[in-house]
Amino acid sequence: MHDVSASWPRLRAENGEVIDTEIADAIVSDLAALVSSARRQNQSVYCWVA
Repeated sequence: MHDVSASWPRLRAENGEVIDTEIADAIVSDLAALVSSARRQNQSVYCWVA
């Protein structure tokens, strides 16, 4: 999970977007917790990013 939150800011920087690595880590961690909770309840998660 940390690999994703570390690479996300680098990938977005290629397009000129700045994402703080701590914020990216928090977002990815929260998303992982949401998905984990949904799976325990036999639910799905749909994530749309603009």
